[in-house]
Amino acid sequence: MASWLASLNYVRNVAAHHARLYNRKLQHAPARPKAGQVPVLDHLRDEQTAKGVFGTYNALAVIAHLLRSIEAGTDWHRRLADLLRVFPTSHCLLVASISVPENWESLELWRGWRSVSRRPIRLHQLNAG
Repeated sequence: MASWLASLNYVRNVAAHHARLYNRKLQHAPARPKAGQVPVLDHLRDEQTAKGVFGTYNALAVIAHLLRSIEAGTDWHRRLADLLRVFPTSHCLLVASISVPENWESLELWRGWRSVSRRPIRLHQLNAG
């Protein structure tokens, strides 16, 4: 849990100071829970590369899990999923660069959270909720 808090603090500071979070190697990576301990985060154990362990996606997955545990009515995870779905792609700009797994939408953590809104979502809006 201590590594989760350190990671969240780091992500918060990066976002609060309007620094680039995309494709950043996190200085404080959240520890991956043992298999079965937090079933919705078991997929974080699949990635063994340094980028996967220290990638932004792991911290975002932990944030999504914690926020849904703390406040059942939050839509932060839905707004993040919306951003990941519409993430622009090019030869050098891929959502996979932040270690998002290929099958992320089928994972229990994200499954069923479809946006009902078609309004544009801005990165700074993720901080608001």
